Formats: sequence, C-alpha cells, structure tokens
Amino acid sequence: MRDLSKHKLFSFIYQERKPWGAFLSSIILMLVLILIVIQFNVPNPNMILIAGLVVCSALFGYTGGIIAGVIMFIYTVYFFSTDNSFFFFTDQNMKKVFVSLIGIIADMVFVCELKRASTAAFQEIKNLTATLQENNRLLQQISLRDALTGCRNRLSLRHDFPDYIEHELFTMMLDVDDFKSINDQYGHDKGDIALEQTGKLLINTFGANHCYRYGGDEFLVICPEIEREEFHRKAESLMENRPVIDVGNDTIQVSYSIGYSHGKPNDESTLRNMLILADNRLYQAKRSGKNEIVGARYQ
Repeated sequence: MRDLSKHKLFSFIYQERKPWGAFLSSIILMLVLILIVIQFNVPNPNMILIAGLVVCSALFGYTGGIIAGVIMFIYTVYFFSTDNSFFFFTDQNMKKVFVSLIGIIADMVFVCELKRASTAAFQEIKNLTATLQENNRLLQQISLRDALTGCRNRLSLRHDFPDYIEHELFTMMLDVDDFKSINDQYGHDKGDIALEQTGKLLINTFGANHCYRYGGDEFLVICPEIEREEFHRKAESLMENRPVIDVGNDTIQVSYSIGYSHGKPNDESTLRNMLILADNRLYQAKRSGKNEIVGARYQ
C-alpha cells in the first residue's frame, strides 16, 4: 500500500492546521480576491469570490469555509446594496443577495463535508499504512529468526553475510553432543528443550545479532572485532553453563563440541572458507571425544 502521507500534494491538503492559521489565511485570501475584484471592476464578483470560498473550505474545513463565507456574504451585500450602503436594495438586487446567501451556504457545506470525509479517509489510510508497515517489520523479524531457539536463521545469515567482510572475527560452530540419543531415549520434547536452552545460552553469551541456528542441532556464532582472550572466555563459559534437563527422576547434562576459526575475510568466499574450517575443527573435536573446543587461524 502506497503511503499517501509522503506525497507532497496530499500532505499539503490534509495536514493538520491550527485554527488561528486557518482563520488568518482565509481572511487574507478573501481580501486579496476582493482587491482583484475592485481593481479590475469585475461585474459579477461572486464568480471570483466563490473560488476563494471553495479553496478555504477545501484546505481548512469549516473554520476556513465559515470565515470565507462570511466575508463573501458581506461583500455581496456591499456590492448589491444601493450606493454600497449595506442597507438599501432594489427588489432585484435583494433577490440576488438571497440567492447568493443560499449558494454560499450550500457550497461551503458541500465542500467542507467533502473535506471532512476525505480527511477521515486519508487518516484511515495513514493508519492502515502504519499498521501494514509495522506488520511487515514484525514478519521480517519472524522470518529471520528461528522460532524454537530465538537465534537468527540461515536466511538471516545470507542477509548478514556482507556485513562481516573486512572485519577481524571468530567464526564458531557448536554442536549438541549425542543429540540423536537425547531424542531417541527421552523424546523430541527433551531434544527441543536442549536446543531452546542452547540458543538462549548462546544469545546471552555472544548477543542475539551474532548467533545463528545453522541446522538441526548445529549452531553458528560470528563474532566481529573481539579479542582472542575475550572469545575464549565466552567459549569456556558455554562449557561451564551447559543446560541440565530434567527427565523424570533423573537429569541429563547437555554437552557441546565446538570448532572455530579466526581471521579477516576480504570477500564472501573467504568467509565461507572460514566457516568450513570452523566446521572441520568441530568434527575434529567430535573425533577427539566430544565436549571440547578446537580452533585454528585461517591463513
């Protein structure tokens, strides 16, 4: 839906105006038109003044319409009165004044009601547009995050990939050890708990913007501009705070295998290679007995 509020013409017509501003603008416009009528000796001034009435009603609603209508009626009385006396009229001119009054009221009410209805419709469009934009923002957030773990997903990773180029960073792959056994022995609900708590632990440790659910029970963390000592401290804290899951009368201690790489990718291909290296170190940790951290610098 196009946001009409950003269109200059629509914004000018439907923007909120203070009453005193509408009051003064209507007076000035009508006085300018009266001066034109007098200067050029227009034989039927209402043909000119009606334009001012319509403009004031369209821009300012009843505030402008009433002011313009009153000024137009006063000048009509002045123009059609005998010797511009305001008080004496021929029968024919009195009829003209009466007809003019009806026309002024009818035009003012008609245009002002159109203004009121169109302003309400415009405001509704603005509200609907704002709601749609907010819903789109929420949908985009949902589409970029894994519902179970709260981590960002593969789609988000593709979106974020260019942001990591030309930064010193660590790429870390984490895998839940013996995850299939947890599912097979204790049920998929316990496996989901293990994944959910792992996601929360990663987010609390490294921040929500750098943690991704890479697939199944495998997670990816990309940490830009972090010191080696700080990264190792955070990785060690993962091992120290592994989730403990209640399973009936017993508990199971979740364990992790972690592989990481460290370097400064100058393009996306290099970053992919760093992820591959981190994944290789992950499987090295698995082969070494699991529950370990193994890493290397990318050359």
